[in-house]
Amino acid sequence: MILVMGATGHVGSKVVTHLLENAQQVRCVARKFPNKTLFAGAELAPGDANNVSFLADAMRGCNVVLTMIPSDVRTPDPRYYQNKMGEVIAEAIEEACIKKVVNLSSVGADLEAQTGPVLGLHDQEERLNAVTRAEIIHLRPTYYMENLLQGIPAIIKTNNFFGTIPADKPVSMVATIDVAARAAHWLMNPSFHGRSVEYILGERDVTFAEVVRVVAETIKKPELDYLEVPHEEMRRLLTESGMSEGWAKAFNDLNESIANGVFAGTIQRSQINTSSTSLEDFVRTEFVSAYMEATKSLGIRPKNSRSSENQARP
Repeated sequence: MILVMGATGHVGSKVVTHLLENAQQVRCVARKFPNKTLFAGAELAPGDANNVSFLADAMRGCNVVLTMIPSDVRTPDPRYYQNKMGEVIAEAIEEACIKKVVNLSSVGADLEAQTGPVLGLHDQEERLNAVTRAEIIHLRPTYYMENLLQGIPAIIKTNNFFGTIPADKPVSMVATIDVAARAAHWLMNPSFHGRSVEYILGERDVTFAEVVRVVAETIKKPELDYLEVPHEEMRRLLTESGMSEGWAKAFNDLNESIANGVFAGTIQRSQINTSSTSLEDFVRTEFVSAYMEATKSLGIRPKNSRSSENQARP
């Protein structure tokens, strides 16, 4: 039996799909399962993953588990929130006597400062490494392409994609489908030993100028532009969208670490850590789908919508 935490999230749901398609026995942990038909064939364990008793019970009988700390951008103190949940996960692993752990972490988790919300993942790697019964592989994906979806409301309203990272700064970006595929591989083949780390850096490095060009061409919005804004302006935009002040500061810190090269550090791209989904693939499928849904919810019919719908098909 394989346990998947965060089974309804961007990564977790795709991991479950991979596992079920490969005839694996899967137990899914999430607070709730609004659409249970998506998990047909899996065992569902709805509940609060911030509760040691619940999580340990869910883990019992599993030979390998996927752990992660889901983001809650409404909490005032990101690192405190991450550490409290991280402590629960570590204690549950010990109580359930789990021997193999695939931990979803992040690029930058080796660093002790300047990485915003990744600092909590740094703490969690160290914490899990102290769980002596378990052998652990920490997956460190880079910046998620799904983060680009947060820019859709501004694209619709202002024809701008706002950011604090310079437009010409190369950034490694990865689609969560590739992260999920790698996690599923290790869950099905837990041949790792001791404590190890694996990076997932996406298909190639891209700039935000390139991102905006690809998006503009795909959704037929040639007037779209990338607008670099000060950190204070980005903080205001983030908090107005519902993010706490603490998380807004953390994300600004993360973007600053990406801009100045701290985030990527000395990681070298290789055939092993390069994944397959390109920016163009992601925009043509996931981005266009989210963009069309957003315009529909606002009662807007985008220009050339028929062309955009066609481009959304693989």
